[in-house]
Amino acid sequence: MVYKAVDGETPIFTAGRDLKDWQILREQEKLDLLPPDVKGKIYVTDVKAAGIRDFGDPTDIGNRPDLYCNGQIQTLARWPNRQFTTAGQAKGKTALPPTYAAQQGTVEGVFEYTSQTQDRWAKESDVRLGGYWYWDWSDEYQKVEKMDTNSRTMYLKEPYHGYGYKDNLKYFGLNLFCEMDMPGEWYLQRSDGLLYWFAPVGIIPNQANVTFSVFNAPFMVQMKDCSHLILQGLTFQEGRGSAIFIQNGNNCRIVDCRVERFGKDGIHIEGGVNHGISGCLLRTFGCGGIKIRGGDRKTLNPANHFVDNTMVEHFSLFKRTYEPAVHLEGCGFRISHNRFCFSSSSAMRLEGNDMLIEYNEVSHVVDESDDQGAIDMFYNPSYRGIVIRFNRWSDISGGTRHGAAGVRLDDMISGVLIYGNIFERCGTRDFGGVQIHGGKENRVENNLFYNCYAAVSFSSWGEKRWLQNLDSSTIQKKIYEDVDIRSEPYQTKYPELQNIRLNADANLIRNNLLADCTYDFLRRNDKQSMENNPIINANGKTPEDICLPDLLEKYGLQPIPIHQIGPRDNKWLEP
Repeated sequence: MVYKAVDGETPIFTAGRDLKDWQILREQEKLDLLPPDVKGKIYVTDVKAAGIRDFGDPTDIGNRPDLYCNGQIQTLARWPNRQFTTAGQAKGKTALPPTYAAQQGTVEGVFEYTSQTQDRWAKESDVRLGGYWYWDWSDEYQKVEKMDTNSRTMYLKEPYHGYGYKDNLKYFGLNLFCEMDMPGEWYLQRSDGLLYWFAPVGIIPNQANVTFSVFNAPFMVQMKDCSHLILQGLTFQEGRGSAIFIQNGNNCRIVDCRVERFGKDGIHIEGGVNHGISGCLLRTFGCGGIKIRGGDRKTLNPANHFVDNTMVEHFSLFKRTYEPAVHLEGCGFRISHNRFCFSSSSAMRLEGNDMLIEYNEVSHVVDESDDQGAIDMFYNPSYRGIVIRFNRWSDISGGTRHGAAGVRLDDMISGVLIYGNIFERCGTRDFGGVQIHGGKENRVENNLFYNCYAAVSFSSWGEKRWLQNLDSSTIQKKIYEDVDIRSEPYQTKYPELQNIRLNADANLIRNNLLADCTYDFLRRNDKQSMENNPIINANGKTPEDICLPDLLEKYGLQPIPIHQIGPRDNKWLEP
């Protein structure tokens, strides 16, 4: 069964409602709350006149509406207009225990605000805050209970953030009518359904395509227990939730489709076998792009789901961490010839076994959060059979305390092969293009590190810490209950697991070429096996120049197929 666009036509399934009848705001009581220079620039319309009755919630993922103008997402009125402001002292009554970072903080969400600008928020009816409340890899939105403008103290509503609140935390305010001071900002007054908008420069609202997302079902399309069903050449856009859900079944395909402007995610695949996403464009998501779960990790029976020749860009716009372009969970996946770019956090998160990540372009991710990689894996030594080869990682250099990496193997991730990749301007602070934290038996071979902060960085654990974690109840459950690494399929496929208690921190770093890197290797120790990793001056050569086979061979490397990396057949690619 094929649901397909007719040749020459572009069918669009949309959950956005057109907004018309815009008027210049002239109500003096409202204008008095705004900066003087916006007079004559704020428009207002009644969304009830457009048939909208469900106004949603400003920060409730899945029920959070967005405003779009000519396909561009507009900004819920906020301060500061970009980035964050910094709090003063955390003032809750219960002090947090000290951490390795020596930060002071409290359990309760009570803290000083430092800018007089924020005093005017006390007149707002529903102030929300978004921020990194303790660690810069854990963001969350919070509601304000009250403000004391005399002491400049902010009191948040419960539930409080799980990690608590540190001194000098960073945050921003949103859902603030009084902060509509930049083109593109908007505010919905839920008491009467009036929507206020500072139209972008050059836009006449009643002549523009202005839409408001209204559909808040979990998915726009659900395909349950379907087999051999294809969606081809269709466009899905502007829902508060996610776009497409494939559950169970087999051999379903999403081909040449455009999925854009959703408050939550793009496409979910749950269970089934041999489902695929090919030649699509996914962009502008409040959360992630594609989430796939399937296969059987206990038996290592693969799902054989794949994503190829697809572009995912501008994701994790609202939920700023752990909402990647692709999140894989299970066994047996292939991610090939894709392009992932523009995110505050990771591009891929891998949780499971037997995953092939190849020929992908990944750039401009981990631009805001900390302690992340463009690929991120975390704390499970039974994850095995991961191959990351022939990908290009570019401009990944965020991180606020620890850093950002192209590939991040975090907390005991072991047995990963990283082969034939190009790392270009990757790594910062404590991280190189590849960062290994406490893992072993990883192989970093035949890669080009070009103008990176460092090639590979290590956070070695040592035998004592490795064994303590291996014997912890958390890891025991992961390796003997969730799966059993003593079982025949694990022992046969991953024979190195027979020595899981031995050789902590031992990894192989071999035949990599380092060109114009600031450092070669960070925190290397004698447990790392280092073989033939030449360091050269690029002398103006580009990665394309260096990847010529003769030059790579000169330094002992096998060919890296740089011109085969990225999408090959995607109708949405710009010429």
